[in-house]
Amino acid sequence: MSDVRGSRLFTDLNNIFRKDLSIDEYDVIPVTEPVHNKSPLVVIEHKLGVELWCIPILYQYAYDKLLSWRARDGTEKFLEPGEVCNLCRAVLLVNPECYTVWNIRKECVENGDLTVDEDLKLGELILTKHPKSPETFIHRRWLLQRLLNKSLLSSNDSNHSNSSVESSELLVGVDGISVNFLPTNQNTCSNNHILPKQIDRNLHRTVHHEFDICLRAAEHYACNYNAWSHRIWLIQAAFNSAVQVLLSEFRTTVTWFTQHVSDHCGFHYRQFLLKSLINQSQAVSCKFHVDVNDLLNQEFDKTTDLIGTYPGHEALWYHRKFVLHQIIDEIKTKKDQLRETLSKDNGIDLKRSRVESERQQLLEKELNLVSNKELLSCDKRECELANRYIVWIKRMLSL
Repeated sequence: MSDVRGSRLFTDLNNIFRKDLSIDEYDVIPVTEPVHNKSPLVVIEHKLGVELWCIPILYQYAYDKLLSWRARDGTEKFLEPGEVCNLCRAVLLVNPECYTVWNIRKECVENGDLTVDEDLKLGELILTKHPKSPETFIHRRWLLQRLLNKSLLSSNDSNHSNSSVESSELLVGVDGISVNFLPTNQNTCSNNHILPKQIDRNLHRTVHHEFDICLRAAEHYACNYNAWSHRIWLIQAAFNSAVQVLLSEFRTTVTWFTQHVSDHCGFHYRQFLLKSLINQSQAVSCKFHVDVNDLLNQEFDKTTDLIGTYPGHEALWYHRKFVLHQIIDEIKTKKDQLRETLSKDNGIDLKRSRVESERQQLLEKELNLVSNKELLSCDKRECELANRYIVWIKRMLSL
């Protein structure tokens, strides 16, 4: 009986996806047992709903049949490639952490039975129900890497036929970033060229759409480490951590973070952007006339304001600590540069002492600010966080 119902449900699911090619979201309808003689699969305005009672039946049927085919067992030794892809879809919609099934879909892509775009579309649909699914993000990275490699090969062929590209043809606006495939060996201005958009417009659209998918997943599931890690991978793999992209992300994500003050993973992403910009400070200054120290100070002031507006959020305090630590590191870097580039005389010793004094003054100022403001807050949690922060500052002062 279970087999017959599973087969019928599987057929219904395939018919739905065949009739509606624009399904962009799905969820479970909390119906625990069949109450009418109708299909438990419902589609309204491209949104798929699946009644709860039928999920185990559908999943077991598709999983058993797929694994039987995989083992080349029994009656399922030979299945059409399209049938295999449909079985994978049925399993993954219910359980996207089944990496065996994702591996089968990888084989289908490599064999040409499934396109990368089709697989990306399924992954996007799965993330509407399972926004934190690590296996889904891992598979998306594999697919995107294939697109990047393919475009890299075609761009190399293009470079052989076209030896040079006029600088006026390169994308320089932050709102029109194109994918950068150039290898980066040193943090210099020349390493952050952006390839012309005409190389692969489809890839350009795909990668930018991927940023939207990450943000939606982060909205649907708080502290979504997998979504933010995927976004970091996109910047590193697709854009080579180009300064233009880092600055664009740093500016455009400010609003999101002011609205999600408890999201540790989101702040970790912002810290990645800051550290990447610091590592390429020469390029930031050279190409965009932006001082990394100004970015750090702005971030510090913004974090301090958010703590005053939204007391009791630990993520903000950790971010404040991170930014302050980066500011201190920049002061230390300045001190090291003085030691390396200038000779030892009284004038240099005076400059060194000024740098050390600047660090000391910054920490003492921060200590007084927290002691006279946040430490006196009526919010018990805020006072506890402020006390921890003060202990950390005192430890820094003793170093």
